Amino acid sequence: MNQIISGISFPAIRGIQANKEYYTVMCPLKRLKRIFTFDETELLPEDRAQRSLNPNRIPQISSYIQENRMDYTFSSLTACISGLCTFLPTEESGPGKNIGTLLVDEDAEFYITDGQHRTAAIKDALEKDPSLENEHISVVFYIGKTLEQRQKIFRDLNLFPVKTGKGYGVLFGNSPAEKLTNQVATQCKFFNGIISFEDGNLGPRSSKLFKHSSLHVANQELFPDVNNETLDIAIKQAVEFWDCVSENLNTWNLAKSHELLPTDRKEYVNFSAIVLKCLGTIGNQLLEHKNYKKNLKKLKLIDWRRTNKANWEGRCISQGRMMHNNSAALLTVATIKKHLDLPLTQKEQAEEAKFTGAKND
Repeated sequence: MNQIISGISFPAIRGIQANKEYYTVMCPLKRLKRIFTFDETELLPEDRAQRSLNPNRIPQISSYIQENRMDYTFSSLTACISGLCTFLPTEESGPGKNIGTLLVDEDAEFYITDGQHRTAAIKDALEKDPSLENEHISVVFYIGKTLEQRQKIFRDLNLFPVKTGKGYGVLFGNSPAEKLTNQVATQCKFFNGIISFEDGNLGPRSSKLFKHSSLHVANQELFPDVNNETLDIAIKQAVEFWDCVSENLNTWNLAKSHELLPTDRKEYVNFSAIVLKCLGTIGNQLLEHKNYKKNLKKLKLIDWRRTNKANWEGRCISQGRMMHNNSAALLTVATIKKHLDLPLTQKEQAEEAKFTGAKND
């Protein structure tokens, strides 16, 4: 057994993977700064076992911890230890032989293999909230790995992950904005049953009409400043608004009742995420007026077909494809507002003038 005179100890569970021992430990957050001191970012890519640290991600993750102080969740970090280590089991046999203490020599080097952004964010959050220091994160330690082996571990850990879709991110979310969208998706007569929570684009034969993430973007436009105090009122107003919108969009209702074939929906721009977002933008302005439902009745007069180039070409359609950039949103809002007899904002006026000028050149 290797003799360790002075070092760091962790409560640990020993396991076997690929016929080699590894350890899962409970690490106090305050200890992360002490053990992960080696900075690989200064090395050449071929000499390190990590991607470059993206500093823009750190404040986002740090804010997540602080904003969810009582219910934040982190998965395990993965790291490699280069140096002397000793595992002291609580029992010589039985279940206790794999439960004990991992002793690591003080001269050992720790290399983060997966979780460098979480680690950096935790260090940042600790500076802002020292009360976090005695909370724990689990760390999976591999012992005595070469650089090539550490690089393989990084590659293998990142080989198969599938990013959670935005729809599920909202569905399982707990912010006021996410709660608003989730309630609209179920309480709104039209949206209930036709919202997809899956990844990727809707299939040409899908019975779903909109993605949950698209509905969320539209609701963020409708109520950009919703908070816990205004949530209940926002839900009520949003459901009423979207129900009124759907009442005046015949193609929406035909699609929901399966009278408009899924393959024919692509011929109408109002089944696109960009138009849904624009309707939310317009709704934000309309909700300031008690009689806004009269304006929405004029939606019936709009020709939503993609072949109506006077309305949509160069705005939300370019060379036969739907566009989703900021300019497309402003121009699409502008053309819908004209049909509803609504004034344009300064940004919309400026974008419209630019578009009109370019057409006339």
